[in-house]
Amino acid sequence: MIVKFSSYGKGKASGVLNYLLRERDKDGNSIPRQHAKVLYGDPVLTEHLIDTNRHKSKYKSGYLSFSERANEISDDDKRRIMQEFEDVIFCGLNSDQYDILWVEHADKDIDENNPVGRLELNFVIPCQELRSGKAFQPYYEPADQRRVNAWKNIINVEVKAIDGKSLSDPNDPGRKRLVNPYNSYSPRPSPFNVNRYQRIQINEDDETIKNPVSRRALEEALKRRLLLESQRGIVRNRQSLLNTLRHWGLKISRGNSETSVSVAHDNLKDKNGRVMSVRLKGAMFDKNYNGIKFEPHIKNTYSSAYHSESSIAYRNRVDKINLKEGIKIKTAYHQERYKEAILPEPLHLGNVKNLGSTGAILDTQSTKEIDTYIPSFRP
Repeated sequence: MIVKFSSYGKGKASGVLNYLLRERDKDGNSIPRQHAKVLYGDPVLTEHLIDTNRHKSKYKSGYLSFSERANEISDDDKRRIMQEFEDVIFCGLNSDQYDILWVEHADKDIDENNPVGRLELNFVIPCQELRSGKAFQPYYEPADQRRVNAWKNIINVEVKAIDGKSLSDPNDPGRKRLVNPYNSYSPRPSPFNVNRYQRIQINEDDETIKNPVSRRALEEALKRRLLLESQRGIVRNRQSLLNTLRHWGLKISRGNSETSVSVAHDNLKDKNGRVMSVRLKGAMFDKNYNGIKFEPHIKNTYSSAYHSESSIAYRNRVDKINLKEGIKIKTAYHQERYKEAILPEPLHLGNVKNLGSTGAILDTQSTKEIDTYIPSFRP
């Protein structure tokens, strides 16, 4: 399981809610999205809170993505994961101080043999503390990443799929890929297989790199060619990677990034004539990339060591320490920021002797006091 937060969140709620809950049929009509269902929350309430939010950031959205399919994780575990995620994000806040909408998607990687797709738990959070109306930022990477990552790691160890296996761990060295097979401009993986890469395909990709017709075409051609160069032993580290890209006539626009490399081609421009860049992601584009570690036997050795009992126990201890400390720090921050957002005093109503048909109080002569709280609205 991985946790992803979107960079969107300044527009109207209809954009994110339509994506989560609606889709277009073959005639272009908006219909309910297949394999999507609301697990918790009220889309109408969430939409109202976002669209009436006066702050610059209207909402924060994202998803928890699983390699496992939606029917391979129990409903109880889904509820546990959602509740614990809220505990990690809303540290120190009560449930009436925030709103969150959870939508399940199960439409990824469906085929004839797998009618139920991979599980995604999508969330939408209005960026407003509900008692005070103050701005609320659910996730700020420099402050929150360590805490959220620690929780993710713990869940991946403790939660089991229906077959009894732990959830897939994205940190497993055996799962690391030299290039990200998902194209930045396409929801499906590139079908490239380096072992069946023919000379005619190499020539076609070389031509695409020289004269790219689109960002997607350039990105996929670069991935294939770089994988081949890695297999040949030419691209073995970050410097040889950058040299190869420059040799192909590309400009490095983000060569110093820790986890990715962005390249630009003078012949690839947008409609306004500005040069467009392509961001390349995967282990090959990490700052400390070492091709030797991706040799099959080396990779298997790292993976076996990663899954040893001592390694799992050590990482779990560290993650629990980071999570506990992170929650303590975030709780203190939230309670200080929203310390004036207290519950209203109870209403002191007299004993109600008679009510009209509309519910209006006709006789409120008091015989004793009844303390009545106005309940917070939570779906």
